[in-house]
Amino acid sequence: MAAFTVHLDENAGPSSTHALVVGVGAYTHLDGGKSPTDHPGAVGMRQLSSPPLSARAFATWMIDGYHDQGRPLGSLALLLSEAAPAPFVHPRTQAAHGVEAATIDNIVAAVTEWKDRGDHDEARLVFYFCGHGVSLGFDTSLLAADMFADRNSPLNGALHFEALHRGLNSCRAAQQVFFVDACRAGADRLDKLVGRDVLGRVPVAGNLRPAGFVPREHAVIYATLHGEESFARTGSVSLFTDALLRSFDGAGSENTEDRVWRVTTDTLKRAIGRFMREPSFAGALAGAAVPVSPESFDFGFHELRGEPVVPVYIGCRPKEDNALAEFACRRRGQQERRRPPPVPGDEPDLSEWALFLPFGRYQVEAVLGPEDLRRDELDARPPLFRIGLARP
Repeated sequence: MAAFTVHLDENAGPSSTHALVVGVGAYTHLDGGKSPTDHPGAVGMRQLSSPPLSARAFATWMIDGYHDQGRPLGSLALLLSEAAPAPFVHPRTQAAHGVEAATIDNIVAAVTEWKDRGDHDEARLVFYFCGHGVSLGFDTSLLAADMFADRNSPLNGALHFEALHRGLNSCRAAQQVFFVDACRAGADRLDKLVGRDVLGRVPVAGNLRPAGFVPREHAVIYATLHGEESFARTGSVSLFTDALLRSFDGAGSENTEDRVWRVTTDTLKRAIGRFMREPSFAGALAGAAVPVSPESFDFGFHELRGEPVVPVYIGCRPKEDNALAEFACRRRGQQERRRPPPVPGDEPDLSEWALFLPFGRYQVEAVLGPEDLRRDELDARPPLFRIGLARP
C-alpha cells in the first residue's frame, strides 16, 4: 500500500471510488500543543478532540458501509493528528494500520496520490476534512497539524480548499464529492497580519476542465455557512459528521427508482440540514450551524443494502405533557422501545422522545394516567416522522 492508504482493493478497476480522509485535532503550535507559538494570528485557536474521532468514524463507514455497485470503494487514505496517536483498525479485516500525521507536507502528498488513483473518466473522488478552518475573503483555508511552523508565512501550513476544488478540474474523475467539517469564520487578525497573497498550499492547480475530459459532476457540502463557526461535542464525533453518517443510514435516502433506497448528494444535504436544526438531535446547538452546498450537482452517491433507518420524534400536545408521559412504541404488536415515566423529583423533561426506527409502520402510545391514554400510528420513512399525541 501507499504510505497513507489504509484500504486498497487490488482488483479495483477504473470505475471505482477513491477517498481521502483527514482529521486534525492536535496542533503542534497552537495553545496546548508541543511547541506553542506566540504568533498573534494564533490567538484564540485551541486543540480539538472531535476531528480525529470524526475522521475515524467517516473512514470506517466508507470501508464498511459505503455501497455503490457502479463505483465500489477502491482505496481510502487516512491522515490524523491526535493527542494519543493509535493505529486504525480496518473494520473488515481487523488489521491494524499505522496512520501518518496530518502535516501539510503529508496532506499535499496524499492529495497528489489520491488524484492520481482517481484519474479515470468513470472514477469518483471523495474528500473529507475535519479540523480548524478559517475564511480569508471568500476562500477557506483548512489548517494542517503544523500550522504556524512557518512564522513568516503561517498559511504555508494550510490547504487552500477552493483552489483544490478548482484544481481538480484537471483530474479526469467524473464525480467528485467534498465534505468540509470545519469553521469558516473570518480570521480578521490573521488576515491583517499575513494578508491574502498566500491562502494555503495548492497541491493541484487548475481552473477550467481540459478539452476532451468528460464533464465533471461535483458536490461540496460545508458544515456551516461562509463566515460562520461549526460545532463539535468534546470527546465525540462532531455534530455535522454525526448527521452525515445518520443520513447515510436512511434519513437521506429515497426510493423513487427501481425500489432501491439511494442517497443522492441533494437528499444528503437536505437530511443533514434537518438534523442540524433538530433540538432532539443537536440539543442547545440546534440551528447554530447551517450546512450549505453551493453550486453542487445532484447525483447518486450511496445505495442502502437494506431498509432505511429513520429518525422519529414522538411527543405530546401540549409539549408540557412530555414531562408526565410514559411512551411506548410497538411494531406488529411487539414492543420495540419504551421511555419510562419520569421519576418524582427529577427535572421536568419537556423534550420529545427521539428514536431511530427501521422503515415500516408502528403503533405509539403515551400514558399519562388511568384516564389519559393516547394512541396513534405512524409510517417511519425518510426523511423523518414527527407525531404529537393530543389529549383525548
